Amino acid sequence: MALLNGCDDDFMFSAKIKTANGITTVSNFKTGYLDNALLADALLIKKLAINDTINARDFKFMRDNMPNLKSLDLSNAVIAEYRGYEGTGGNLVYYYNAGCIPEYAFYNPEKPKGNQTFKTIIFPENLKSIKNYAFTKCGLSGQLTFPASLRDTIGISAFAYCENLTGIDFAATSFIGTSAFQSCSGLTGDIVLPDSVFTVKSWAFADCKNVNSVSIPSTLNEIESTAFCGCGGLFSVNTENQTYSAKDGVLYSYDETTLYQCPVSKTGILEVPSNIMSIATYAFANCTKLTNVILPSDLWFVEDNAFYGCTGLTGNFLIPASLFYIGLNVFEDCNNIQGFTIADNNTTFTFSDGVLTDISQMTIKRCLTSKTGEYVIPSDIMFIDNSAFSNCVNLTSLTIPESVLSLGKRAFFNCTGLTDIYVKSSVPIDMTDTGSAFELVNKDACTLHVPAGSVSAYLNAYVWNEFGNITEN
Repeated sequence: MALLNGCDDDFMFSAKIKTANGITTVSNFKTGYLDNALLADALLIKKLAINDTINARDFKFMRDNMPNLKSLDLSNAVIAEYRGYEGTGGNLVYYYNAGCIPEYAFYNPEKPKGNQTFKTIIFPENLKSIKNYAFTKCGLSGQLTFPASLRDTIGISAFAYCENLTGIDFAATSFIGTSAFQSCSGLTGDIVLPDSVFTVKSWAFADCKNVNSVSIPSTLNEIESTAFCGCGGLFSVNTENQTYSAKDGVLYSYDETTLYQCPVSKTGILEVPSNIMSIATYAFANCTKLTNVILPSDLWFVEDNAFYGCTGLTGNFLIPASLFYIGLNVFEDCNNIQGFTIADNNTTFTFSDGVLTDISQMTIKRCLTSKTGEYVIPSDIMFIDNSAFSNCVNLTSLTIPESVLSLGKRAFFNCTGLTDIYVKSSVPIDMTDTGSAFELVNKDACTLHVPAGSVSAYLNAYVWNEFGNITEN
């Protein structure tokens, strides 16, 4: 008897396996040793029900060694903790919590690849959390239903790029992580967030473009920027929520001074309410169906990427009198804007020769992509903003004066028509942090003209030395 009490060998476990109606049910196996229980049968199993305790080792086996697994029923399973490097995260994770779908459960970080064969899962009734990257890029389809016990976290990218999911039935979750459902483009109908949720992190529902509506509960007090970027759902907010509000499907701050997110399903002309003072980052990003956005006269701030990818915007874009800050990449890929109209009383911005300039910061903000021929940057400009000239494919010649101190990231991205760049400074602009400034410029076909005696300096300068022909002015 003493010998048996001290024994922990696998022979003490005799797995019970039965198959009925195409479903294989397994129980009475040692936790972490599902492989020993199923053996060679694992290769053929399509539908599996587990009525026992499992851990991260078992999830790894299902992920990597059951190529035909389509359906998993864990309704009668218990998830135990695991410590070690034989779990789903390999050397990335050591400790796996009990009661949680483990990190990388069906997404192999070493590939990296999600299990596209895997279609459905029934979660354990005692589930607490779904950890980071658990089902990233998996083939999960249909309606996803969470148990009432899921009160903690849906982790980073937990279901990101699960493009075949059509709906989500949330439980009592309190925290939805970064990119949790990003690019779940198959989601339709309504996203109804539960009363328990307090936080929705950035990109959580980004690019869920086919959603009809998003319901914000009274408890939700933190929606990070970009959480719903590219989401099609019209917003509604519980009237007891004192952080957010909604009007005509657009998400605002409770006091209606900040516009946070416009759904990409909005069409035509949108007039921003007169009391709005700030347009949040990515607020209108990829709203390709909008043809015009009318900004209020008292607007102060337009944050980074606010109108990124708004390809439907046409005509002249009005810069109101009070606006004194436009962030980075605000008008990137707005290729059909024909110009900018600056309000008479605005002393911060100018628009001339196809270029929008922040004169207070001596910064070029945006050049129209329709601009052709040569462009000489004015001698009072010190900074070229990120993506300022991106996709100006018909620009053939560029002159950069001595006054310019820095070139932003992707400043001249995809300026494929450039054949000559004239740089007036004998000291190369430092490109250590902005190496993408000339990305996709044909540096072999474009001649870099530099001041006399500075060819050697440019030949030894990061990025500048990539130009195939560097010659003195």
